[in-house]
Amino acid sequence: MLKKIRKIKGCGVFADFTASADLPNFGRYNIIYGENGSGKTTLSRLFSSLEAGENPDYPNLEYSIESDDGQTANGLGYARKVRVFNSDYVEANIGKLEGPLKHILILGEENRTLAEQLKNDVASREDRLRSIEDCNTQITKLETDKGKIFSQIAKVIGEATSGSTLRSYRKPDAELAFSKLPRVALLSENDLENHRATVRQEQMEAIGPLNPPRVVHESTEGSVLDLAKSAAMRAKLLTIRSAQSSVIERLVENPTISAWVEEGVSIHASHSSDMCEFCGRPMPEDRLKALAKHFSVEDQRLKEEITSERHLLEAIIQALDGFTIPDRLAVYSELRSEYDIAITRFWEEVSRLKKRLRDVDEVLAEKQTLRTTSYEPDIQSETETLETALEVVRAVVNRHDEKTARFTEEKAEARDRIESHYLLTIEDQVNEVSAKIVELQIAASQFRNGDEKIGDKRSLNELSQSIAEKQAKVSDAHAGGADLTRHLEQFLGRTDLKFESGEDGYRVLRQGKPAKRLSEGEKTAVAFLYFLVQLKDRDFNLEEGVVVIDDPISSLDASAIYQAFSFLKNEAQPAKQLFVFTHNFEFLKLLINWVKNIPRLGKDDKTYTMVLCAETERGRAARLAPLDRLLIEHATEYHYLFKVLYNFKSDGTILGCYHVPNIARKVLETFLDFHIPSNKSLYQKLEETNFDPHKKTAIYKFSNDLSHHTGKGFDPALVAEAQKNTAYLLEMIAAVEPLHYQGLKALSEA
Repeated sequence: MLKKIRKIKGCGVFADFTASADLPNFGRYNIIYGENGSGKTTLSRLFSSLEAGENPDYPNLEYSIESDDGQTANGLGYARKVRVFNSDYVEANIGKLEGPLKHILILGEENRTLAEQLKNDVASREDRLRSIEDCNTQITKLETDKGKIFSQIAKVIGEATSGSTLRSYRKPDAELAFSKLPRVALLSENDLENHRATVRQEQMEAIGPLNPPRVVHESTEGSVLDLAKSAAMRAKLLTIRSAQSSVIERLVENPTISAWVEEGVSIHASHSSDMCEFCGRPMPEDRLKALAKHFSVEDQRLKEEITSERHLLEAIIQALDGFTIPDRLAVYSELRSEYDIAITRFWEEVSRLKKRLRDVDEVLAEKQTLRTTSYEPDIQSETETLETALEVVRAVVNRHDEKTARFTEEKAEARDRIESHYLLTIEDQVNEVSAKIVELQIAASQFRNGDEKIGDKRSLNELSQSIAEKQAKVSDAHAGGADLTRHLEQFLGRTDLKFESGEDGYRVLRQGKPAKRLSEGEKTAVAFLYFLVQLKDRDFNLEEGVVVIDDPISSLDASAIYQAFSFLKNEAQPAKQLFVFTHNFEFLKLLINWVKNIPRLGKDDKTYTMVLCAETERGRAARLAPLDRLLIEHATEYHYLFKVLYNFKSDGTILGCYHVPNIARKVLETFLDFHIPSNKSLYQKLEETNFDPHKKTAIYKFSNDLSHHTGKGFDPALVAEAQKNTAYLLEMIAAVEPLHYQGLKALSEA
């Protein structure tokens, strides 16, 4: 059972309540009294929140309640079932009565065992439905998460493939591609960048083959590389040759002099001169013959061949600079880095070959002066490294040309590889989420179709059919309707209203037709009786449950109060714990007398509490306090109301004084009824009372005018009058009935 409310915060007028030390623990039967607007209904809403541990109308609700099972608080559901009757219940179940009321299934005593099986089946179905809902909720969340993964990667792929023929790339594209993902590896950063460059490129012109320049010299024609490659061998063939002649040792030993003399002889011969142009003397005939023998015809031929070969070498060297190597901007961007390296190496090899050819030329130049000497120099003119470098350049160019030739296919392949690359980056993540979804789908299927793993092979349809069959055996919805009709007839004392049970619930009929425009009293009666009969419903065990009833006589005629009390007492008494709220003193006395006289009920099994509400700096604040003993010990509320006036001290606010005129009028009416027993009006009785006429006028105006709604509102200027006129009323009672006054005073001060 609930024992004590320790604190309440964020619950309407119970904004910050903490239980006082004198507040008694709750018992089995608990009567709570309070004026209208004091916070009783708000407190009943707290009770209706206990099972769930929260209330959507009070998002900041905090509470702490002691119970036999330990402490219950916000966020912690209370183990026992709680049924609450209040204005919210009336509105939710009756409202404008536009539809049927839910069936109440009353359990027959002879089917308790079957009912327990039914209860277990219903609980099992609810658990399985909740589990399915939970699985579906998790699946939906995981599907959403997976969708976000695909949406994010689709954006990345779309941005990476911009410039391709694909105009847009969305989540469905990524999902479809992922389902067909080929077994490929992730791209390196360089390959990825190259593919990204490809999809952004425009098609470029093909470069074509890179053929070496051709050399044409006299009767020699051929590829520059072929001619360069054989240059060293040709030079060696010339150096091992020698011209047979009568040599002049000085010329042999002095090649520069030999070259000078040879050229001079040639010049003299061409000018048919026999005079030495250097010294001006005639050249001796025997000297000319000796020179002619030294520079023979064979020697001249060798000289000419050497000269021709040197000219060919120069042509080859010049041709090497004539290689047509495209600029780096002529190839696709992803090839340029490799292309730059290739052409740099190529031109380096060209330079090396040219140097080797110049070395050959120097050997030939030397041979010009050593034509009579045969020797084999150490020279070479290999072109393999240059040809290799050229092949590397050609390989890059060929890849460029191949890309141009199949440019559309290249872009498509690049886009596909980029797509596959990025999809591979989410593969593990997607597979993990998908595996979880499959697990949840299997679990949901087990809950839906039944499985040994969940302890029940029955499907939900089979379980529901079993529940329906058991309900038909153990429950009787018509019995609930019959109870309601019988109770309503007793409660209202007439037979025009009754409950009719249909397939979809109960309908309230008036003289055989659907009831419309029920009075507020009829609504309250129908709702209260429906609530009481519902306590017998198979879904609620009254003997183990908590019942809370808030002002069941609201909107009822005075004659109906006793009927309401009778039904409450008979139907709710078996409850494990009962709380009844009321603002009506007469109903309060009925409740107190009933609880006092329940057989074998201990002192701690019943409590009397009141809800008090006062104005504070932060607004109206309600609190629970022990019920004033005057309300418990006396048959009317007159003694208590006198005590309220006796202890009243004005705080200078309208709210602090708002209730005083009503209390003053009730006290005045009760006092004058006893002081001047007659059927005269209040005004006439007051006029006959022997007391100061001016004070009597003030008392009447204060208690009469301000206790009734006049439409003028409460005059702030009269706040100060509350204390004064309360004092006048007490003074009048003391003056005309001193013994009566002294007795009331003693009770108020006790």
